[in-house]
Amino acid sequence: MRNILLVEPDYRSKFPPLGLLRLATYHKSRGDKVTFVRGRNETLRALHWHRVYVSSLFTYELPRTVRTIRYYRGSVDTEDAIVVGGIGATLLPDYIRDHVSCRIITGPLSKPGVIDGESKPIAKCLPDYSILDSEEYAYRPRDSYFCRVTTGCIRNCSFCAVPKLEPGFGYFQPLRTQVDQVVKAFGERQHLVLLDNNILAIDDLDRVFGQIGALGFKSGASRGGRERTVDFNQGIDARLITKKIARKLGSLAVSPVRLAFDYRGMERPYRKAVDYLADAGFHEFTNYVMFNFKDTPRDFYERMRINLELSTKLGILVTGFPMKYTPITDVTRRHVADQWVWRYLRGIQCVLLATHGMVSPNPQFFNAAFGESFDEFLEILSMPDRYIIYRTHYRESGAHADWRRRFRRLSSTRRGEFLDLLAKLNRDRKRETTIGGLKHFRSLLDHYYPGGKTAPHTPLEEAARQSPSQAV
Repeated sequence: MRNILLVEPDYRSKFPPLGLLRLATYHKSRGDKVTFVRGRNETLRALHWHRVYVSSLFTYELPRTVRTIRYYRGSVDTEDAIVVGGIGATLLPDYIRDHVSCRIITGPLSKPGVIDGESKPIAKCLPDYSILDSEEYAYRPRDSYFCRVTTGCIRNCSFCAVPKLEPGFGYFQPLRTQVDQVVKAFGERQHLVLLDNNILAIDDLDRVFGQIGALGFKSGASRGGRERTVDFNQGIDARLITKKIARKLGSLAVSPVRLAFDYRGMERPYRKAVDYLADAGFHEFTNYVMFNFKDTPRDFYERMRINLELSTKLGILVTGFPMKYTPITDVTRRHVADQWVWRYLRGIQCVLLATHGMVSPNPQFFNAAFGESFDEFLEILSMPDRYIIYRTHYRESGAHADWRRRFRRLSSTRRGEFLDLLAKLNRDRKRETTIGGLKHFRSLLDHYYPGGKTAPHTPLEEAARQSPSQAV
């Protein structure tokens, strides 16, 4: 029997680390003792482990992943006894290799012999949900089957990592097999989460939909008096939505519907998909809206307003879920696309902090958060962080009016210079000295950095942090 430690770095993650859960099943089948932990744990680091597995997620979390690997290095006898895999390790293995010595596994664990000489394909192992019982971290959604019917995607989008992670589209495993295994080992679950990248592209889609319904997830399904739901969490491809497919989806307990509106060129199929799905009975959508790629701020704003227009026209709720593009080679998440400026990206972040990451389809709320026009949108994004997040308070104090008066006096050229200056000051370790030596913009900068320093939080702001939905 070997002692195995499974580690998920303490980055923000919604879903349980399924790769580690599958490894737990594999090692338990060999008679090994398995322990799971999130982040760095002094008690566990002090123990001796025969092997430590560390998962990786997005590439911008690789610095945290490397720190976690280093933390547990002294808990094993050899460098090869620390094994790291997952998305980040597959996309940027050299980053890990350049910063820490360990064994790196790239790609999906879909072939035999990858972990050990005799190991079966780990990707087909049942995830061992029981190892999460000792962890206080709350993964969402709870009480769910996490399944995949397909691997890869038929698209080759330049902004997406899937073609590099899973080249080629294909069938993975029957849905019923996965669900039956979970039921046998852990009991029945309330909800179904499908993690396919593009499930609508599968040839035998009718059979898959039939399986979902037969497993107890038809429209209106309940269990124990509680609603059951199906979540195509990675989104469904708007370009593949037909009236027939919309009706098939309408026969299932899909909630919410997730589409992607990644760029303006998708507008026509996107509108058509929303129309078809609304006719099929869907009234609530949570749709991904990418920005900071090859789009412009105007393009992003107009796509959000299209969601608002569709909501009003069709009598539905199309909630936007903005997602900032980060290149797969970026380990800092500081990427600013050619058509964007740092202050606008920071401004969107501040607005979404107050709205819990969502863009409401309520016109009054939308106009208050993002502006009634594109020019007002840019002005909102240009405001100091606290003026955006706690707008009501600063409007009443008069500070916002003073900032706006000074900001509007700037010509287009001077405004561009000012926004560039804000980007430089954001990373300036000698910011107070730099500001003190400036000849221009001093009074306007005082709203961002009073006296050259980062603005302190007021008691009201601290209270608002506890209830950010009331902040805007």
